[in-house]
Amino acid sequence: MPDLLRRLRAAGVHVAVASSAKKDELAKYLDIAGITDLVDVTTSSDDVEQSKPAPDVFETALKKLGIKASDAVAIGDTPYDAVAAGEARIVTIGVLCGGFTEETLSQSGSAEIYAGPAGLLACFESSLLAK
Repeated sequence: MPDLLRRLRAAGVHVAVASSAKKDELAKYLDIAGITDLVDVTTSSDDVEQSKPAPDVFETALKKLGIKASDAVAIGDTPYDAVAAGEARIVTIGVLCGGFTEETLSQSGSAEIYAGPAGLLACFESSLLAK
């Protein structure tokens, strides 16, 4: 994941994490993943009334970033991510590292699906991230 986020930042993309975790849990997860310094904005379940699959965390992240949904791409590893992002009118890229099948992510609204962050990074230039 760090390599993908570095590539995004090199492309001038702002990175937000919109999580259903509590704020303190999210901070721990970002630290464990080694990506705390690669994230511009975080939104947790503490920031919203409803968590995924409601769109609240994504809508709050958009507000914090100051961008429109049409200018954003979500990356998620669960169908809840794709449904919530879709409700916020954000196109979603699914990654299979969350234990859900390609079919499940596709049926939930993921426009593209990759094996994981490394696979997405390898296909960066042809992915929705490059658009």
